[in-house]
Amino acid sequence: MILTGVYLLLFCTLIFVLPFFKNTTIKPRYFAAAFLLKIAAGFSLTWIYTHYYPDRQTADIFKYYDDAEVMFSSFTNHHYLDYIKMLSGIGNDNTYFDETYYNKMNHWYRHYDFGTYNDNHTIIRFNALVMLFSFGVFHVHTIFICFICLLGLTALYKTFSSYFPNKEKLLFAIMFLVPSVLFWSSGVLKEGLLLCALGFLFYGFYNIFIIKKHILLNAVCLIASLYFILINKNYLLLAVVPALACFYCVHRFKIKRPILFYSEIYVVAFIVGLLFSNYFPENNLLETFSLKQRDFINVSKGGVFIQNDTYFVRIDPDKKVYLDTLSKNNFRIKPGSNYMYWTNENLNDTLYTKSSTDTTSYHLVWDLPIAGSTINISRLDPTIFSLIKTAPFALYNSLCKPSLFSSKSFLEKFSALENACVILFLIICVWLKKQEYNRNFFALCLFICLVILLLIGYTTPVAGAIVRYKVPIMPFLLMCGALIIDENRLKFFFNKRNT
Repeated sequence: MILTGVYLLLFCTLIFVLPFFKNTTIKPRYFAAAFLLKIAAGFSLTWIYTHYYPDRQTADIFKYYDDAEVMFSSFTNHHYLDYIKMLSGIGNDNTYFDETYYNKMNHWYRHYDFGTYNDNHTIIRFNALVMLFSFGVFHVHTIFICFICLLGLTALYKTFSSYFPNKEKLLFAIMFLVPSVLFWSSGVLKEGLLLCALGFLFYGFYNIFIIKKHILLNAVCLIASLYFILINKNYLLLAVVPALACFYCVHRFKIKRPILFYSEIYVVAFIVGLLFSNYFPENNLLETFSLKQRDFINVSKGGVFIQNDTYFVRIDPDKKVYLDTLSKNNFRIKPGSNYMYWTNENLNDTLYTKSSTDTTSYHLVWDLPIAGSTINISRLDPTIFSLIKTAPFALYNSLCKPSLFSSKSFLEKFSALENACVILFLIICVWLKKQEYNRNFFALCLFICLVILLLIGYTTPVAGAIVRYKVPIMPFLLMCGALIIDENRLKFFFNKRNT
């Protein structure tokens, strides 16, 4: 507790001392209050995971921390070069590191490949780095990630505050007080790191290309942020990079109809990407998208996943009797069993066995329960028509799930209430829309949200996962509404209601 208090005091002091938190209409004490609120949310998240998710191997907040302890053991055992290589990712891709460290971790390797960079590495490395300062105190990791996320959200606030004259307090609330963002970005999870990278990506871009200030420093900031998003949630770049390019073009060339321009650029970018992918059959864009949806659905259904040198097998959750236990983590499939499987050389092609004759042994990869908040999503075929046809349903799921009528747990109900409030807020903003606002900035936020919401809605069959995946874009979604609402009409409306 003493070490936790020391770091808490240190970071609070930095908020009042660093120039970064000054020169805004919001005083440093409010950023400090937001930081303390994030700490409270982070500690609450830790308490929930401790008491309601006791299996550390399935609890996100702990499983990567436990793997980081394996990495950090290289430092405590005085193998400092090993530690540096694993942190940097340079010179660590060989048998020695597999046998000495990575095979002792449970989540360094992702056996079910979704075709993207394994972002487990990022959060494991973060925890291993913070262990230099935490001395085994988990709450110190929470304080570090809360401060890192605070930096990113503050960067977003400083970048966009000029677009919200007389609405700075509303913008501050959007950045720091939205429940889902506050909750999920305050724990030892990937969301806090991602929001930090997003914040400094926009901060660096705005300072370089719009106000042309401190070019070299902000260029470093921009490149580092792009790289960090690339190794964390690289699909965000599909939405953010084209939007920033459009934003600059509209600003630079004074384009009169920004939304039309953004639409044209996104359509052209999609068609070019589609045509380019046709030259690489194994990476066809539409087929890959359809397969990733299938993979997410399979994982959401749970089951026992086992693997040997040739096959990767899934046994249904209610068919565990098909397995003969050889040892704690090794199994053989009983003759006559039915299951789905993939060859290790081609994890995209799902195969089925109705009556097994396999006598080889398998090691356990996962034993996953059925996701508690599974929702129906429209199946995607690898065609443009299917993509267009399912788009409305995908947007509905990503905006409205979990819903008030289908949610079960307390967290689901709370998220459903937030969804209802967000939709109501956006409706009010459109109803009380003003005539003059920065349409370029509105288009930037709108298209970032549309692309990510579609990606989430197309591929995610679990309501709880949708909540977390939306965290990085929630500020942009709410900024769309806050930008266009006429505060004078809003005041008039409430004054009229009170008379």
